[in-house]
Amino acid sequence: MNAVAVRRGQERQKGPEKFHHFTTVGCDKCDAEYVISYKRKLRNHNAAAEQVVQLKTILTEDHRRKNKREHPDLVELD
Repeated sequence: MNAVAVRRGQERQKGPEKFHHFTTVGCDKCDAEYVISYKRKLRNHNAAAEQVVQLKTILTEDHRRKNKREHPDLVELD
């Protein structure tokens, strides 16, 4: 796991230690916010931008499913 997104405001799941905070991403449909952190400090921000788009897609898909309405507390990113 090189990158992880942890939902803010919940107490069940914490981010891994020694990961570097990169950015915060909010869901467009609800008030959920995620902090994206990386194992190493980033030099290539293009990959991080792609992961922000990937996370936003995951959050949007969660709202399309009728049987799954809550976002996960932790999302592992490639």
